[in-house]
Amino acid sequence: MKGLLYKDVSIMTRSFKGNILLLVALYGVLILVTKEAYLAYAMTAVWGIYVASTINYDEQAHWDAYAATLPVTPGQVIASKYLLCAASTAIGAALSLALVLLAGVGGAEYTLGILACAEVSVLMNALLMPITYRFGAAKSRAYLMVIVFVIVFGACFAAQEVLQSQSQAVSVGMDAMFRSETVLAVAAIAVSLLATAILYAISYTICTRIYAKKEK
Repeated sequence: MKGLLYKDVSIMTRSFKGNILLLVALYGVLILVTKEAYLAYAMTAVWGIYVASTINYDEQAHWDAYAATLPVTPGQVIASKYLLCAASTAIGAALSLALVLLAGVGGAEYTLGILACAEVSVLMNALLMPITYRFGAAKSRAYLMVIVFVIVFGACFAAQEVLQSQSQAVSVGMDAMFRSETVLAVAAIAVSLLATAILYAISYTICTRIYAKKEK
């Protein structure tokens, strides 16, 4: 398992290092200058996409044929992708939160917003990876564009709208309502985390079965 993770991390480091550094630098400067937290939401949501992109390099190198000769199971091969996706998203969320706090616009509501976008990133990969293994990396790009547009930007817009409504509630002196909405938001995040974990496990199971059939 460690070797599989090291292989994917090496691919990301060599192939996407420039893109990742540009992403952090560009969004970091924009967050610090504009003081707009929604940029952190976008950076968090797209961070995990790079993991799914490693499947394309696996196809080009005919990695699956080589992996079949190794003492690893299909479950371990797929698990390395899913673990790396979760870890990459967590790193992106941590960097986004650090930039928001550094910009002086941090708060509980923004932390919840970043967490929600991290869930979106994980769910996006949970949808994308089975599709990629089933139809191939080339065909899955069309699905990726649809998923990114509908889910990522929709989630960022929804998070921004929630924060604006909470700010308006505070501005008119509705502190009690704000606290109530915050409690409800925390409860909703807790439930959504559980749902995300369940859906992620289901996606892993489906993806493992698809990969196992490809090896036969």
